[in-house]
Amino acid sequence: MFDDLVEYVRENYSRASKIVELGVGSRIDVAERIKKHLPMAEVLVTDRDEASVRKHATRRVRAVADDLMFPQTSLYRNASLMYSIHPPFEILAPMVALAGSIGADLLIVPRSEEQEMFDHDEWQKLVRKGRTLGWLRAFGRKGLSQPT
Repeated sequence: MFDDLVEYVRENYSRASKIVELGVGSRIDVAERIKKHLPMAEVLVTDRDEASVRKHATRRVRAVADDLMFPQTSLYRNASLMYSIHPPFEILAPMVALAGSIGADLLIVPRSEEQEMFDHDEWQKLVRKGRTLGWLRAFGRKGLSQPT
């Protein structure tokens, strides 16, 4: 379902040292696929729910409980990309603030009914194969290739 997202990350963040999924919730498959395609990158997933994080712990993907309203910024240091799939609206502003403070790009894959709230100058619409993949807010490319 998120093949285009994984491919976008692989193409545009191939030299990233760290990639973080914010608010992983109940699915870790996207993070695992990113790790498979970018084995040299640290892939970290976070969620406020500690029980959810515990069940996502694997050898390949690091899982940590963290509340985005009061983030442990040291967890995110050196991240090139932070992304979130269908995040609740109330954590969007804290995600933007965190990515900005770290200097990491932020990629949001909103629910289809929430697309219009990203349609302004601060966000770049990412389209692949005629479909909206998500919305990118670039805070610092850290020498990575420009998004396609």
